[in-house]
Amino acid sequence: MHNDDSSALALRSQYRQWESRAARLSLLVDTGRQLGALPPREMGLRVLQRACAFCALDSGVVVCELAGERQVLAEHGALSSEQRVALLALSDSDTPQAQCLLIDKGGLQLVIRLPLATAQGHTFGSVLLASAVRINPPDDEDLESLQLLATLFAAHLETQRLHGDLLARERTMSELVHRLLNAQEDERRRVAYDLHDGLAQTLAGLHQRLQGFASQCSGLPDAQLQELGTILELAQRCVREGRQAINGLRPQLLDDFGLLHALDKEADRLRDAGHRVQWLQRSEARLPAHVEIALFRIAQEGINNILKHAGPCRVRIGLSSSDAGAQLHIEDDGRGFEAPRHRPVTGNSGLGLAAMGERASLLGGHLQCQSEPGRGTRLLAQVPHAEETAP
Repeated sequence: MHNDDSSALALRSQYRQWESRAARLSLLVDTGRQLGALPPREMGLRVLQRACAFCALDSGVVVCELAGERQVLAEHGALSSEQRVALLALSDSDTPQAQCLLIDKGGLQLVIRLPLATAQGHTFGSVLLASAVRINPPDDEDLESLQLLATLFAAHLETQRLHGDLLARERTMSELVHRLLNAQEDERRRVAYDLHDGLAQTLAGLHQRLQGFASQCSGLPDAQLQELGTILELAQRCVREGRQAINGLRPQLLDDFGLLHALDKEADRLRDAGHRVQWLQRSEARLPAHVEIALFRIAQEGINNILKHAGPCRVRIGLSSSDAGAQLHIEDDGRGFEAPRHRPVTGNSGLGLAAMGERASLLGGHLQCQSEPGRGTRLLAQVPHAEETAP
């Protein structure tokens, strides 16, 4: 009989230990699953509710450094102003370990302080659990579980803070890139107008004067006539290249007649180089100026890449516009290259592709590049409807 009683007591003790361990495991696992989907204040409230229920305490607060000052992130239970002041005073401690404090102050009898720290060990707040009646403090294993919960909570808070900082940096970088591209376009426009009104007019005048002079020199020897013809050809080439440079900087067609005509003129560079050009879709719809210049620059860079790298090939170009947005399509059957399949172009791509992708991204759209060695390259730029693409 004595042995039976001992066995029953041992089983009960073991059962209680298992219950305690299951409760600790549930505290950590269940709460950990919930925290990731919650904003900071709701996260703090959930931690307080679960921690107070776990160790039979009736109230608590979470105190953190927010915007450079210590603030109450969350509060649970009915705390009097006196109790709240007492808890906030205990939150100033920088002790890195969990503390179980038996006190008689401000109407509180027991306070458990759980520090919140970063992975580098910097303490940035505390979880404070309190009881207005004297009860037995949690044992070491329970206190360790509570501290693990606080550590998990701190990791989620720190992750959200770092994610917020990263988003803020990305917004700042995007704004800087946007300003840089705008400044670049303004500078290109200014240089184009200066060249058009200055150097281009001078070169055109020079060519006309030379033509007039040549028309009066029919009696010159053949050698001198040939030299004069060479000079006329050089002058004409200067005029032509000057106009090409101006169009490259800021095509007048884009401002006057829209994106389709500017792209068709840009495609002449492909035709002059011997490439066969086919239009798949042609949309004459006018888009906002910042959308047209962005898509034009994307097309210009794509055509530059074909001229530099694709070799002899056929080129297909498409421009479409709908209620959903605008699409620019450029593909060739040239040499191609190794490119990630069906992924938006990012900053990890080549510099030219990254700039094209950034232009599309600033409009709220994206750029896809598909290419394989020997199987050509396909570019697809998509931007949302014009009403949604204000810079």
